[in-house]
Amino acid sequence: MTLLDNSAPAPTTWAPATEEAPRTRAEWRLADTDFWAASYRGYFGGTIDKQGDHYFVRDTFASYIGDYSDLAMAQRRLEDHLESLLTEQRDRP
Repeated sequence: MTLLDNSAPAPTTWAPATEEAPRTRAEWRLADTDFWAASYRGYFGGTIDKQGDHYFVRDTFASYIGDYSDLAMAQRRLEDHLESLLTEQRDRP
Protein backbone atom coordinates (compact mmCIF):
# COMPACT_ATOMS: atom_id res chain seq x y z
CA MET A 1 0.00 0.00 0.00
CA THR A 2 1.33 3.44 -0.94
CA LEU A 3 0.61 6.51 1.13
CA LEU A 4 0.23 9.84 -0.63
CA ASP A 5 1.45 12.98 1.06
CA ASN A 6 -1.31 15.52 0.44
CA SER A 7 0.32 18.15 2.64
CA ALA A 8 2.75 19.31 -0.05
CA PRO A 9 1.63 22.42 -1.93
CA ALA A 10 0.56 22.04 -5.53
CA PRO A 11 3.16 23.12 -8.08
CA THR A 12 2.84 26.69 -9.28
CA THR A 13 1.69 27.14 -12.84
CA TRP A 14 2.88 30.31 -14.51
CA ALA A 15 0.74 31.99 -17.10
CA PRO A 16 1.88 34.73 -19.45
CA ALA A 17 1.31 38.22 -18.17
CA THR A 18 -1.86 39.76 -19.46
CA GLU A 19 -0.94 43.34 -18.63
CA GLU A 20 0.72 45.43 -21.27
CA ALA A 21 4.12 46.92 -20.59
CA PRO A 22 3.90 50.47 -19.31
CA ARG A 23 3.67 53.00 -22.10
CA THR A 24 6.35 55.58 -22.58
CA ARG A 25 4.75 59.00 -22.38
CA ALA A 26 5.94 62.01 -24.29
CA GLU A 27 6.92 65.17 -22.48
CA TRP A 28 4.87 68.06 -23.82
CA ARG A 29 5.84 71.73 -24.00
CA LEU A 30 3.70 74.62 -25.12
CA ALA A 31 6.16 76.08 -27.63
CA ASP A 32 3.89 78.89 -28.80
CA THR A 33 0.24 79.84 -28.65
CA ASP A 34 -1.75 76.71 -29.60
CA PHE A 35 1.43 74.88 -30.65
CA TRP A 36 2.86 71.94 -28.65
CA ALA A 37 6.15 70.09 -29.12
CA ALA A 38 6.79 66.56 -27.90
CA SER A 39 9.97 65.06 -26.52
CA TYR A 40 9.88 61.27 -26.68
CA ARG A 41 12.59 59.17 -25.01
CA GLY A 42 14.89 62.17 -25.16
CA TYR A 43 14.31 62.95 -28.83
CA PHE A 44 12.07 65.37 -30.71
CA GLY A 45 8.81 63.50 -31.23
CA GLY A 46 6.62 65.85 -33.22
CA THR A 47 4.15 68.70 -32.92
CA ILE A 48 0.50 69.48 -32.41
CA ASP A 49 -0.85 72.66 -33.96
CA LYS A 50 -4.32 73.88 -32.96
CA GLN A 51 -6.18 75.61 -35.75
CA GLY A 52 -9.79 76.49 -35.01
CA ASP A 53 -11.38 73.47 -33.32
CA HIS A 54 -8.84 70.96 -34.67
CA TYR A 55 -5.48 69.70 -33.41
CA PHE A 56 -3.19 68.78 -36.31
CA VAL A 57 -0.51 66.20 -35.51
CA ARG A 58 2.86 65.77 -37.23
CA ASP A 59 5.57 63.32 -36.22
CA THR A 60 9.36 63.56 -35.93
CA PHE A 61 9.71 63.69 -39.71
CA ALA A 62 6.90 66.27 -40.16
CA SER A 63 4.68 63.54 -41.59
CA TYR A 64 0.99 64.31 -41.15
CA ILE A 65 -0.59 61.89 -38.65
CA GLY A 66 -4.11 63.31 -38.44
CA ASP A 67 -6.34 65.94 -36.92
CA TYR A 68 -8.36 65.51 -33.75
CA SER A 69 -11.07 67.35 -31.88
CA ASP A 70 -9.27 67.43 -28.53
CA LEU A 71 -5.71 67.84 -27.33
CA ALA A 72 -5.58 64.67 -25.21
CA MET A 73 -6.58 62.49 -28.17
CA ALA A 74 -4.03 64.20 -30.42
CA GLN A 75 -1.28 63.66 -27.84
CA ARG A 76 -2.24 60.01 -27.36
CA ARG A 77 -2.25 59.41 -31.12
CA LEU A 78 1.24 60.85 -31.54
CA GLU A 79 2.54 58.78 -28.61
CA ASP A 80 1.02 55.62 -30.13
CA HIS A 81 2.53 56.46 -33.51
CA LEU A 82 6.00 57.04 -32.04
CA GLU A 83 5.82 53.82 -30.04
CA SER A 84 4.94 51.84 -33.18
CA LEU A 85 7.82 53.46 -35.10
CA LEU A 86 10.28 52.49 -32.38
CA THR A 87 8.88 48.96 -32.16
CA GLU A 88 9.23 48.49 -35.92
CA GLN A 89 12.79 49.80 -35.79
CA ARG A 90 13.70 47.56 -32.83
CA ASP A 91 12.20 44.42 -34.42
CA ARG A 92 14.02 44.81 -37.74
CA PRO A 93 16.58 42.06 -38.45
